[in-house]
Amino acid sequence: MTATTTTPAATPSRDAEPAGRPRRFRPEVQALRALAVLLVLAYHIDPAVLPGGYIGVDVFFVISGFLITGHLWREVSTTGRVSLKRFWAARARRILPASLVTTVGVIVLALVLLPPSLVESWWRQALASVLYVENWALAGEAVDYQAATNDPTAFQHFWSLGVEEQFYLGWPLLVLLAVGLWGGARRGVATANPAALRRILLVVFGVVAVASLAWGIKQSMGSDPVAYYSTLTRVWELAAGGILALLIRDTQRFAPLRNTLAVFGVATIVAAACLFDDGTPFPGVAALAPTLGACAVILAGRTSGPGSLRVVAESWAVQRIGDISYSLYLWHFPVIVFFGLSTGREPRPTDVLLILVTSFALAIASYTLVEQPIRTASRFRADGRMLVAALLAMVLVAGLTLTLPLRVQATVERWDSNAQVAAGEADETIPEGIEEGFAPFVDGNTTISPNPVKAAEDKHPAVKACQAAQRATVTSMCEFGVTDDPKATVAVVGDSHAAMFAEPVTEVATERGWRVVTYLHSACPYSAGPRVGSGPEVEACSAANEQTRAELRELAPEVVVTSFQESYSLAARGSEEHPGASGLAEVWNELADRGSEVLVLRDTPHAREDVIECVTENYEDPTQCDQPREDALKGRDTVPGALEEAPRVKEVEFFDYFCDARSCPAVIGNVLVYRDPNHVTRTYMHQVTDRLRQVLPRGM
Repeated sequence: MTATTTTPAATPSRDAEPAGRPRRFRPEVQALRALAVLLVLAYHIDPAVLPGGYIGVDVFFVISGFLITGHLWREVSTTGRVSLKRFWAARARRILPASLVTTVGVIVLALVLLPPSLVESWWRQALASVLYVENWALAGEAVDYQAATNDPTAFQHFWSLGVEEQFYLGWPLLVLLAVGLWGGARRGVATANPAALRRILLVVFGVVAVASLAWGIKQSMGSDPVAYYSTLTRVWELAAGGILALLIRDTQRFAPLRNTLAVFGVATIVAAACLFDDGTPFPGVAALAPTLGACAVILAGRTSGPGSLRVVAESWAVQRIGDISYSLYLWHFPVIVFFGLSTGREPRPTDVLLILVTSFALAIASYTLVEQPIRTASRFRADGRMLVAALLAMVLVAGLTLTLPLRVQATVERWDSNAQVAAGEADETIPEGIEEGFAPFVDGNTTISPNPVKAAEDKHPAVKACQAAQRATVTSMCEFGVTDDPKATVAVVGDSHAAMFAEPVTEVATERGWRVVTYLHSACPYSAGPRVGSGPEVEACSAANEQTRAELRELAPEVVVTSFQESYSLAARGSEEHPGASGLAEVWNELADRGSEVLVLRDTPHAREDVIECVTENYEDPTQCDQPREDALKGRDTVPGALEEAPRVKEVEFFDYFCDARSCPAVIGNVLVYRDPNHVTRTYMHQVTDRLRQVLPRGM
């Protein structure tokens, strides 16, 4: 989101005012702001309507780079220096008041509406937003496979403000570096040559832009989840605007050409918003479209005559949306997120109208009552006073974020105590007689283990450490248990769902004196065929599976236990009825041909998407969070199809441990079944150990 003034100045030129004088107001930039924020708004409300609407942020980056560089150029070309205090105070005056007020408003609403299970992530992101490092906080979460299903917080859109703030800190320092190379500050501007400084700045900015673009292409083509949020992969877009500010010349000549350029720029931006989607490698080559489109609109300037967009661009509505674009960006996403929290559903057409009205109302109020008054207040005109006030305000709001964890601290501590009580009696808290239906709290004791707020942590640390990352091309073997007979080996092979079975299998194997080896790879079913899709994760999975096949041939384990998330879409071979079945059957049959007993453990039922949030909101009546059996077991035709092609393989299912005839509960007895929508807690997985004792061979 852009963070510059609505009446910006830009670089001097032969066709405009002398250097040092403010340039005229640019309505085309204001119109670009309006277009950018509307694209982002549409995308966040319903990505299906405008799947590439996220590129509005890239347009904002270009605008910011253009306006900020123009401001710095006018100062340095006339004075030979840059006042960092004045520059940073101006940025603080423009950005901080509205963003901090938004943060406070979101925190207040979160104290009332937020489920306890979401407090930890919201608190961390609120603090990161106050410190303008939300982009790096999200980058850290993006590389965590287990965080992939995390719901967005109302602070997630602050990532772009983090990129811009980091740009504002570093960009004037680059200008000062150029001034040092130029020597104008030492010789005095009266004898210095601003044209030489311009060339130095173009070289410096160009090097930064090329390096950043190259890095962005490399990272995005490699599907590195950090790439989208990294300042290093984004700064070239801001630099593009900065280079444009040094090169642009205002002119009223070449009207037809400039009209065509403006139309081309807008069309390029809109086309990217319509044609891109979440699967487009971004940023990188694809980001050139919105970046160059925005540059084209700015370069065209204020158009006129036949083919001009001036009537639309300078209309009252478009210019007013441009005015409030910053506040609209700040407020629209919290409105959308809180709508989802309060209703638990996607917005319907009438809901969209409500979201739009609320977002615009809050934006207008923020612009009128916060942005404009503070920007023009005489008490904040002194740069030093403004910086001190900004720092103090950030400290106070950062402290306010602590109210989120403090609000639920007593509840979390009580649930921790409950979890310890329930864990001590876990074996006795699973009800029998499943044909009559599961029930929570059958002993009358309203306790749940593990604590739902900490459910994501309920997994075996050693097994987790042995699980390869999605983009790893090798699946490392880990070993558990000890035996004198190297042939008495059980291999557990598959993805994170196979990893859930690793500990119960190891428990049985240890009792029987067997060794257990694991080949576990996140989001990578063990198959001779690939998953549907393309990209490094799919290619890495295929490479890792080939390596695992080779090692299993050499190892020749007595027993192989395999499982995977059956909702994955596997690539079809030819016109097979069940896509992916033949790839699974191939590796299973290969193992059976070499003498291994192969057990295919059917995937556990899936919970509803908000299962943890639901349990924390309905702790004393978790039946509200049960999933209908039909939905929990949906989309599982591939394994039965593969079993038809691999008749020697033994199928083992555990559905009756999770579901009755009607539903699959979130809490059974006093045990929380799920740690996320499709992974079972370590605590509950112990319940399948008896079934594994029955199906695993008793001797080797």
